[in-house]
Amino acid sequence: MDIRLATVVLLAAISGGTLYAAEKTPVDVYVNDHDDTSELLGPGRVLASAIFDQIGVRLIWHRGKLSAEMSAGRTDTSRPVFGIRTVEHRLESAAPGALASARIVGSSGTEIIAYKDRLGRFLADSGSLSREAAGYVLAHELAHVMQGVARHSESGIMRAIWSREDCDAMASHQLAFTRMDIELIHQGLAEQRAGRASEPAIMVERFRPEVLNIVK
Repeated sequence: MDIRLATVVLLAAISGGTLYAAEKTPVDVYVNDHDDTSELLGPGRVLASAIFDQIGVRLIWHRGKLSAEMSAGRTDTSRPVFGIRTVEHRLESAAPGALASARIVGSSGTEIIAYKDRLGRFLADSGSLSREAAGYVLAHELAHVMQGVARHSESGIMRAIWSREDCDAMASHQLAFTRMDIELIHQGLAEQRAGRASEPAIMVERFRPEVLNIVK
């Protein structure tokens, strides 16, 4: 028997000291390479992976479109599967200043839709911190689809509008998930693995593209 299966090792997750198994929860993320997703958000993958690794989630990155089978929310290994794609302009339902939306459609598929025009300006305005900005946008949106609920937090990565202090924290990679965010991420992933996906929902983020100008 693999000793890893016989021994339970726990570690303290960031933001509240919640304990999670050292064997991290794997999640497949498909970044569309048929549009501008890879170019815009690809540079943020390393940081996003590190952010989730700290709370017990291992992101497994793939290039390409989410297939119809994958969009059913299940793979051969029953891992949660999410896709990220880009459209030229924001959806009609998007709030002013929104950069992306997380489209949660339960067992029929889950995807993140980034708005090229706004996201491109946001990252350009981030200057030397464009990689950090891309990483935190990825972390925020992926957390939405992992949690499977339409909500934001009053602080941290899942805040609807990042403040100046938040952006300063991004620069040093210190912006984190709240304890509640972490709990909901693990709860949502467990439900998705068990086939109990959330009801359909659309969530649009209210980022301010100009906010990162202060930390170029």
